[in-house]
Amino acid sequence: MTSNDTKATQKKAEDTSTNLYKTLFFVTAPITAVLAGACVWMGVQLSSTSPASQATPAATPTAAAQMPQNTETAAPSQTNPSNLEIMKSFVRHEADDTQAKGDINAPVTMVLFSDFACPYCTKYAQDVDPALADLVEDGTLRVEWYDLAQITETSPLAAQAGIAAGEQGKFWEFHDVVYAAADPTGHPQYSEQALVDFAQKAGVPDLDKFRETMLSDHAATKVKAAKERAHQNGITGTPAMFINKAFVSGYHDAAYIRNTILDQAAQSAS
Repeated sequence: MTSNDTKATQKKAEDTSTNLYKTLFFVTAPITAVLAGACVWMGVQLSSTSPASQATPAATPTAAAQMPQNTETAAPSQTNPSNLEIMKSFVRHEADDTQAKGDINAPVTMVLFSDFACPYCTKYAQDVDPALADLVEDGTLRVEWYDLAQITETSPLAAQAGIAAGEQGKFWEFHDVVYAAADPTGHPQYSEQALVDFAQKAGVPDLDKFRETMLSDHAATKVKAAKERAHQNGITGTPAMFINKAFVSGYHDAAYIRNTILDQAAQSAS
């Protein structure tokens, strides 16, 4: 075989291979596009079925993922009946609720899902919660805390400590002391003694009882059950809030939360 014949044979093989790849691409590309479109469609459908579809993931998110991505000044009311039923089911409205503040008959109830080790929960507690104090005091807002302890391995222990403080009527004082000491850019770890020290600073009267309750099976079971219930209903990240019929996922500034509360109060009055 001459060198020219060899070159001709190689070129023919290359052309055949190229044509084969082109054929495979044009056959498979539409299929790939259809599958990709189906995934996007499924994502859209799933995001519309759960009030928590935009919740902060349990792992630490980026700041951009937590901040609002649009120009809304308040969270809109949910319209999906299933979502509204889920939200309503978390409202306790118990007169002796140790982890709630505000008038039980307030026109607006906020169910707040939080974790003592969550940096954006810390930022919320430090910057937003104090800015809503007047709405609690004037009877517009009731806040009901809900433990979603999952960020670090000591998150459940801190939640149990909150329950222990609450059983002595000092939950919110404990809440304020713990979050005041936390770094909003970090994930604090909580030792048993550190939590006792926080309780002392918060004015919990019986520290021995506090420690006993914090370490009890009762408190541990309650915290675990709260997390499981939240996850079962699509709430997988913190902070998250049900504000009457509005759902707020992730950190938003005080103006946004306040506007949402006032919008819901106006709807309740109409």
